[in-house]
Order: sequence, then C-alpha cells, then structure tokens
Amino acid sequence: MKLYVVRHSLPDYGDDPENPPEDPALAPDGREYVTALAQWMLDTEEIPNSFLVSPKLRCQETAEILRDALGLPEAAVQTKASMDSDMSIRKMVLKVCGDKALTRVAIVAHHESIEHGLRVLNLEPWAHLDMFAMGELRVIKVARKDGTWKTHSRVLPSDLGGRDHY
Repeated sequence: MKLYVVRHSLPDYGDDPENPPEDPALAPDGREYVTALAQWMLDTEEIPNSFLVSPKLRCQETAEILRDALGLPEAAVQTKASMDSDMSIRKMVLKVCGDKALTRVAIVAHHESIEHGLRVLNLEPWAHLDMFAMGELRVIKVARKDGTWKTHSRVLPSDLGGRDHY
C-alpha cells in the first residue's frame, strides 16, 4: 500500500517571537508550498484517496489545501486527536495496514509524530531518519503484514521552487 506522509507546511508564528500563537495557522509561504505540492501530486498521479490529520490548525489547513486541489470530498479527511504533536503515527499506520480497502492514505502530522512512528515501524527505534522539512511529502510503500516501509519518493519545498524550513 502507499502512504503519503506530509509534514504540515510553514506556520505563521506572528511578529512577536516572545509570544507566538499556541496553534498557528499557515503562513502565506506555507500555503504556496502546499499548493505547489498538490500540483506535483496531480502531475505525477500520486493522489491519496483519504487523509488522516492531526487536529492542529497548521495540519488541518495543509490537508484542506491538498484535498481541495486534488478534488477530493470533505469526507476524505478525518481528524485524529491521537495524532497531536507529541504522538507517534505508528498505531495509525498499523491500523491502516489492516484495512485492505485503504490503498492510498495520506497522513498530515508533525515532525516528531512522523519520525518516531516510522523509526519504530521499521523496528529501528534508534535509527536516524532525515528530518522532514515543513511541507515535505514522502511517498512510502508499506508492507501490510508488519508495517515495515521503504521510501518510494521524496518531495521538498525546494524541489518545487520554495525554501526548505526545518
């Protein structure tokens, strides 16, 4: 099965670094990156049929832009409270692997959730993964039997004319 793992795009932390918003929306550049990513997905026919999304605003907005650009219905996006910024995506991926009706699923989450979940799924909890840039997509092939995975392709904002932020 294919898993589309997307780190939320660039958030707008405001003008006061001492008092950033608790749950920031996407910055204008972040919206541009996601729009460019959606176009790449359309051009390459790498289109998920459902989304599992963190409840954080920047993740919700990232998924909404992708969903709209890809022409998917609102019902294609499910908010998962268990995917908050400090929760691993591991259980979510294993659950998706168990449902044979799900073949192309996007997960929109946070770096910490993504990195920990992918390391543990490959039974390498101490392995170092390349850090996900904000707005980055990795298309991953996942084995349904055990959730192990292999990166199929990787798209950074810089691949689409933007700038990578970590």
